[in-house]
Amino acid sequence: MIFEPEDFIVEELPLYQPSGDGTHTYFAIRKRNLTTLEAINRIARELRVKARNIGYTGLKDKRAITTQVLSVEGVTPQMVLQIELPRIEVLWAERHDHKLRVGHLRGNRFEITLRGVSSNVLHAVRDEMTRLETEGVPNRFGEQRFGNKQDSHLIGKALLKNEWKKAVGYVLSDDTAQNGYLKKRVKRELEQGLDEKAVACIPHRLRKLYLSAYQAFLFNCIVDKRIPNLGKLYDGDIAIKHSNGAPFLVENAKIEQPRADAFEISPSGPIFGYKMRQPTGMVEDMEFELLATEGVERIAFRRVAGIRLPGTRRPLRMKMELDQVISVEEGLRLCFTLPAGGYATVVLDVLKPYTISNK
Repeated sequence: MIFEPEDFIVEELPLYQPSGDGTHTYFAIRKRNLTTLEAINRIARELRVKARNIGYTGLKDKRAITTQVLSVEGVTPQMVLQIELPRIEVLWAERHDHKLRVGHLRGNRFEITLRGVSSNVLHAVRDEMTRLETEGVPNRFGEQRFGNKQDSHLIGKALLKNEWKKAVGYVLSDDTAQNGYLKKRVKRELEQGLDEKAVACIPHRLRKLYLSAYQAFLFNCIVDKRIPNLGKLYDGDIAIKHSNGAPFLVENAKIEQPRADAFEISPSGPIFGYKMRQPTGMVEDMEFELLATEGVERIAFRRVAGIRLPGTRRPLRMKMELDQVISVEEGLRLCFTLPAGGYATVVLDVLKPYTISNK
């Protein structure tokens, strides 16, 4: 589904407010038709700092108008407020005492316009959105997690299996992701038979993104295996409390199921890593069967291309707060809020039977 930026509006809901004191400056930007990393690179050049020194809570969609908070150390709020860049607007800047980190986010509010969708399906779409609010949205990673060519997870898999040439081959084929200087370095290492050094030429942040994309792919596979009963617990599940994110082993699913029915807890899936909490029983068998099918061992996640992957658990479903579903001149407009890490495109995927056939 392709949107014009004005049809996909995203606003971050911060976990906390800047204190007003400290060596870091928190600042909000509104960007249009730019990825988060593109915006960070442009801002870093403008401020004459390294891009890795700019903190962010998460990656936001490119083809959208998004508002998000960033941080930078050693730069005053006044200097940040003077930034003038195409497609980037600085909204405010205040001091804080530490760097902004991924996950320092309460959620995101979305306003999405589905152009050309008939008002005849308004009630059906509203009913489906109400069901999702009650039962939960599949907590899949959206397609944007896998890059423009939808192959980021394949690069991550190649890295995890020490298939250095394959990994570099994917990267070199992406003209948008690599500059000429980097390509020359990579090719030079390959010609000398130094495949692992060629991989080391890939920026650390990019390597980490590839590996996290593969972790996301594996998680999505588990979600697919457990649809449509994402709220159903099994003995041996690792359940997660929605109030604080705390995981615990489900020893008796019958006893815990009422808490899941009340959306107090949900079963979880794996973000595979060497520290990830392991389920037991049939749930463990399902996850190890997936790794076996992929030809990957869990121990491989300990250190990959200079990056450690501790892993974690992620709920199989997420809560959605529904604001409104209305008919507008352009089509249908959906307004809702998802927790941090949730993808609005997953909600739209659920609605496709109603929206695609009624355009």
